[in-house]
Amino acid sequence: MNPKNMKAAFQMRSQMKEIQKKLKQSTITETDKSEEISVTVDGTFKIKEIKLNINDIDQSRIKKLENNLLSTINKAIEKSQKNANSQLGSITNLLGM
Repeated sequence: MNPKNMKAAFQMRSQMKEIQKKLKQSTITETDKSEEISVTVDGTFKIKEIKLNINDIDQSRIKKLENNLLSTINKAIEKSQKNANSQLGSITNLLGM
């Protein structure tokens, strides 16, 4: 890789890290029509919070369900990301990233 391309690659990598940092700090919250479920996701697609607003269930049971949903969904997303990274690994190696 010539020096000009290396400099551009380093600049792109630096910009990507800055964007990732900003995305991690941003959040989006979505609530279903019945307002029984709300989910908050950060800009890196990690679920930060799940809230259940169900009157028929004990509050301690709701908290346990929220935590289990959060953990399970994030594990699935993490596995999916690892799979995608391994699939894309050969391309990033070619680019020297």
